[in-house]
Amino acid sequence: MTTRTGSAPRPRPIALLAAIAAIAAPLAAGCAPDPQNAPCSRDAECRRRDEDLRYCISATCVECLSSAICGAGNECVDGRCVLRCRDARDCRSDQLCRDGTCEDR
Repeated sequence: MTTRTGSAPRPRPIALLAAIAAIAAPLAAGCAPDPQNAPCSRDAECRRRDEDLRYCISATCVECLSSAICGAGNECVDGRCVLRCRDARDCRSDQLCRDGTCEDR
């Protein structure tokens, strides 16, 4: 039988789980929409800042949670609706139609 002398104590299971959680949290956040520079705690805060930002997810305001919210033919990408277009009339007033997608001016 061997005895441990002068070696560091073994980490406790709870401390080990906490360390794993600290590493996993940022990785899980990678699936969340990109921040829109509007921190929040409730959906209503987002709507007051920008009528397009309707949801508060992970303390960040986003416009959409899924492509279904953006309307037929459009897509939710990183929390923003990417609108498909034929010309500028299909886009919001602050956007233009470029290669079939509405883009900010």
